[in-house]
Amino acid sequence: MDRRRMAMVSVAAALGVIWSGNWFAHHLIPTDESGTFAYRPAGDFPPPVDLASIQRGWPNSLGESSQRNRLVAYLHDPMRQASAVMPFASAAQTAPPPDLGTLLASATADAGKAKAQVCTTCHDLTRGGPNRIGPDLWSVIGRDIGSHAGFAYSPAMAAQQGNWTYDRLFTFLASPAKAVPGTKMGFAGFSRPEDRAAVLKYLATLSDRPVPPPPVQKPE
Repeated sequence: MDRRRMAMVSVAAALGVIWSGNWFAHHLIPTDESGTFAYRPAGDFPPPVDLASIQRGWPNSLGESSQRNRLVAYLHDPMRQASAVMPFASAAQTAPPPDLGTLLASATADAGKAKAQVCTTCHDLTRGGPNRIGPDLWSVIGRDIGSHAGFAYSPAMAAQQGNWTYDRLFTFLASPAKAVPGTKMGFAGFSRPEDRAAVLKYLATLSDRPVPPPPVQKPE
C-alpha cells in the first residue's frame, strides 16, 4: 500500500515538473503571438524607419546591415514607422519657373550661337541659304510653320497652323518629336530651358526684321 502511494506521489511530482517546464518555456519563448517579444526592450525599439529615405538609396543602401535591420523593423512594426510619404512642397515653397521673357532677357546670342552649332548639321542659317535635311532657318522666328519654299515637310509639320512664335519654338526645341508627333526632325531637343532661350536669342538675330522678344512678366 505504501509502495502504491509512493508511486502515485512520484507520478504527480513528475507531471508537476513537466507542467512547470512547459509553463516556463512558453513564457520564455512565446509561440502563440508571432512577432512579439518575450520581454519589454528598453528605449525606442524597433526604431522608427524613414522608408522614403531607404527607397531613395535602393538597392545600394540595402547592402548595409544597418539599413537592412531598419527595413526589417519596419516590416515587423509598420504602425510605428516614420512617414514614408514625402511631403509636398506648398505653393509658397515652390517657386514657379522663370517665364520666357525673363529667360530671354538673361540669355546671350553668343551662347546661343555656340548651342546652335548642332542645328547646322541639318540646317543652313544664312540669308537665302539652301534647304538641306531641314529647311533654311534664316528669319525662322515669326515665319509661318511649314511654309519655307522648296522644302518637303512631313505631313505632320505641314498640318501645323500658325507661325513660329518664341513660345512655340521654345516648346518645340525641348522635344520636337513630342511637340509635333510624326515630324521628320530627329533631334532629341534641348532639355535645359536656359539653352533653348539662348538658341532663340541667337535665331532672333538671323533676320532683316527681328521679331521683338516677349516681355518680362512682372511677379504678381
